Amino acid sequence: MSRTTETIDLPAYSPGTQRSLKVWRWGTPGARPKAYFQAALHADEWPGLMASHHLAGLLDEADAEGRLVGEIVMLPYANPIGMAQVVNDHMLGRHNFAGARDNFNRDWPDLSTEAAKLLDGKLGDDVDSNIARMREALLACVAALPDISESDAHSKTLLTLSVDADYVFDLHCDWDATLHLYAHAEHATITMELARFMGVPVVMVDQGLNGGPFDETNANPWMLVRKELNLTPEQLPAACFSTTVELRGQNDVSDELGALDARNLFSFLVHRGMISGDAPAMADALCEPTPLEGVDTLVAPRAGLVAWKKALGERVEMGEIIADIIDIAEGDPTRARSAVTARQTGILFSRHVDRMVRAGDTFGKIAGAEPLEYRLGGQLLSN
Repeated sequence: MSRTTETIDLPAYSPGTQRSLKVWRWGTPGARPKAYFQAALHADEWPGLMASHHLAGLLDEADAEGRLVGEIVMLPYANPIGMAQVVNDHMLGRHNFAGARDNFNRDWPDLSTEAAKLLDGKLGDDVDSNIARMREALLACVAALPDISESDAHSKTLLTLSVDADYVFDLHCDWDATLHLYAHAEHATITMELARFMGVPVVMVDQGLNGGPFDETNANPWMLVRKELNLTPEQLPAACFSTTVELRGQNDVSDELGALDARNLFSFLVHRGMISGDAPAMADALCEPTPLEGVDTLVAPRAGLVAWKKALGERVEMGEIIADIIDIAEGDPTRARSAVTARQTGILFSRHVDRMVRAGDTFGKIAGAEPLEYRLGGQLLSN
């Protein structure tokens, strides 16, 4: 069957205004496996919009050839609320100006407690039955969420579409960055498969985070319900692979990069059996997964101009000078610079696009293999 299009209206935020979501679907509704894609949950992050545009064309071709095995759901834009936040000709879209959730990718609900209550005493040794009941419980939990306000209805709609998927791809980008991935540590193997298809040099995994990002709301209940009900991974596998895919930096929007990312995502879907045919051979891995707690966040010690000493994607050693912060008000050039050194050995994978920083600003990130004491406790990298 060909692509179908659904428009979902959100409650009007104010008189005379109403926003909507567009949902594209390929394959047979309810078929397995199911993949869910969304782009620009942070509405100022546009590389995922371009990748989705190109991926939709590839899926149309595969559908016309009868190659779709499961069901694929795509939101070509995930956040019309954020896309309307334009100030002085600049789209913001990372933070919700009016809703209870400040950051559009934070404080998504933890569905595990209520799902565990619904499943208590109902799961046994039949793995397929357990997975099906877990998905039903998660959908029931989402159905019980509030949806009166525009913000609540937006969140509920996204989770209704994603929470029962086998694969969830939340397409983002960073400031000025290399390709990188975030996922739960239990999914490290499949995450590295995706990384090999996409040529990703930095993969970060965690055991569960404080902050409630969208990808973890989909993935983590499988592990948390299992723990709550004293089940084994064999009884209740982590059957939802959910990942945040960071498609380089905010300005990396082009047909060439979008088409490349789409082809690589498509190859991964073929590799995982969502689309029939032979996938290209996976390239060699460019990295090993590293803990999110191993990310050194570079903090400006003073306000001033950033003078970078290391290039994006470059490997750095602990103690090396990564950048100088120049105090533009200091008359003595020999005293104007403050060096910022690496507290970690790893890859400089993200730099802020601004070259003027305030004291205390995070302006770069280094992914390393060793957990850092100041990063322990399941922290997100920034808000």
